[in-house]
Amino acid sequence: MARYETHPTDRLRITPGRASFLAMRSILVALLAALLCAGATAQDKIYKVQLPDGRIMFTDRPPPGAKILSERDAPPSPPAPSRPAQTDAKAGSLQQQATDAEARLRERTAEIDKAYAAVQSAERELEQAKLALEQGQAPQSGEMIGTARGRVQPSPAYRERIAGLEKAVADAERKLAKAHQDMNAVR
Repeated sequence: MARYETHPTDRLRITPGRASFLAMRSILVALLAALLCAGATAQDKIYKVQLPDGRIMFTDRPPPGAKILSERDAPPSPPAPSRPAQTDAKAGSLQQQATDAEARLRERTAEIDKAYAAVQSAERELEQAKLALEQGQAPQSGEMIGTARGRVQPSPAYRERIAGLEKAVADAERKLAKAHQDMNAVR
């Protein structure tokens, strides 16, 4: 008689034939469990039958043409366990803890949303300040003055306007940095 040796990992491999066997076995076990759970309350007996095509089936009603292999009385359903008062107190305590945790979660979510909105607002302000600075680089009428040598230079009004735009960008950058710090603190 030939003896076949297998590698330990061969048992872990699932071939197509083994997969269908495992699937069929799982279905049969689930069917049996469902029949035992649901059918036992409705009927008094569980039948193990062999169908005409050779398949084995557990049922509370044997189909016509099936051979009854065995029958058993369905076990009575167990009475519902009574819950002691201590369990009710624990359930109430757990429910209160869950309610408190949910309230804290809502508060924290609101804080994070508020911090996120502040970051977005600061980012928009910074973009607007940068855009204003970029568009304000071009001198407006009266902001350029002529020199004695025939050249043109920016006037003090132009320099003040550009300085104001640059200050607005710097302020927006500080505000954004602060908003990021606040966001990180909330996290």
